[in-house]
Amino acid sequence: MAPKNAPPAAKQAKILEYFKESMSVFTLKELEKLLPAVASINQMQVKDNLQALQDEYLIRVEKIGSGNWYWCFSSEAKKSKENALNTLKAEESKLQASIADAERYIEEEMAKREDDEEMLEGTGMDRKALLETHEMLLREMDGLDKELARYSDNDPAEVLRKVEETKALKSSAIRWTDNIESLESFMTNLAGDRALIAQMMQSACGDEYVPGEGLKDL
Repeated sequence: MAPKNAPPAAKQAKILEYFKESMSVFTLKELEKLLPAVASINQMQVKDNLQALQDEYLIRVEKIGSGNWYWCFSSEAKKSKENALNTLKAEESKLQASIADAERYIEEEMAKREDDEEMLEGTGMDRKALLETHEMLLREMDGLDKELARYSDNDPAEVLRKVEETKALKSSAIRWTDNIESLESFMTNLAGDRALIAQMMQSACGDEYVPGEGLKDL
């Protein structure tokens, strides 16, 4: 019998020892009568201790007829532990595969980003330069609109060219914004730390990134 002031683990060890020595199968009612004396517990604690042993795969329980039956045979305990270990190994393999997929996705996205950056380098512009050019062209277009208002008979071909150039630059800047925000969302889901990813984004994008809001609107 376990001392009354013994910790739960010691009392559960006594219960498990009783199961192994008896080599019998018991109903819950039988155990509620037997185990209080074995483990120095009251009848109300029997079910909780049985559940704790069951959760650790140390005893077996099956519903037969209208009630549950409990037992613990050494060979079955070993088999239960092996099954639990195999389940954990399978879960580990799935997690490793998921991590590998995530790493491959990140590599692909970074490669695409590098390709886009190389294309921009060919034009001598990055996102900040595009935004600055966009603002400059908007101001220039506004000035031209005012000129046209005064000289309506002038040829508007140059103004139209500026408008089309502004639209193209804005479209490129929006595409880059979408790519960056998609990468931010993916990294946040992967890392599970929004504050860390926000810090990384602010470091990479500077004043163009506002924590909690994302990249500034064009």
